[in-house]
Amino acid sequence: MKNVHSIVILIVLGVSAVLFSEGHVTAQAEREIELTAQEMLARVDRIMGYPDGILKGYMMHITPDGSSQKLQITGYINKNQFLFDIVKPARGSMQKILYRLGGEDLWVYDMAARALFHKMGVDKFDDILATNFYYVDLSNADLQSNYVARIDGSVILKNQDCYKLTLDPIDKTGAYGKLTLYVIKQNYIPLRIDYHDQDKVIFKTLSIAKIGQKDGRSFPVRYDMLSIKKGTMTVLEFTSIEDGVSFNAEIFRPEKLGD
Repeated sequence: MKNVHSIVILIVLGVSAVLFSEGHVTAQAEREIELTAQEMLARVDRIMGYPDGILKGYMMHITPDGSSQKLQITGYINKNQFLFDIVKPARGSMQKILYRLGGEDLWVYDMAARALFHKMGVDKFDDILATNFYYVDLSNADLQSNYVARIDGSVILKNQDCYKLTLDPIDKTGAYGKLTLYVIKQNYIPLRIDYHDQDKVIFKTLSIAKIGQKDGRSFPVRYDMLSIKKGTMTVLEFTSIEDGVSFNAEIFRPEKLGD
């Protein structure tokens, strides 16, 4: 049975929430802190994961002069594999983006070029249709598997008491020299990620603007990505979910993206 859920916006603990209706330390102490940071990442990874089903929403890219471009996005989510179809109104489907192996394996089919691309290494950091999101940003690949975390203190962010974590990439060849992650102490919900270049300078920031809840778990449904260098903003928001869906395994095969 398929169930389509709309979204209700609530204010919970000062954060927008969304419901889909239905001194000196010893070496041992340092190790304990490190483990705690990695455990936080594990919890953040669970929250950041997409819920199974069909997600529908939009991407809105806004330039400094106020002009904007709106794209429709549909996500087909089946556990550790998911496919996004990005559509431009009046022009149809623009790209299909396939993530497999929990987001580690990335394929893109470009409709205009009629070409399939296997995004590996630095290619994962290409932007999606001139927006502020890179392909890797939608991958939801585990932070705990790709970064080493440490706790750098506490801050108040959006009226919430948060941990500030620094994440150093295991693979040093990508566009991100490090990440700064802010999570609410009470429930480990992520509020913001700062992206630093290889010179450790922040060049873009992701804010989690809305959190959804379904079947007892929380997950983001609105992401605001600000490019500090360009002064542009890209909003990604999912407005509905259809669950109870059975997917044909063929849609998650790279060679079938152009069909």
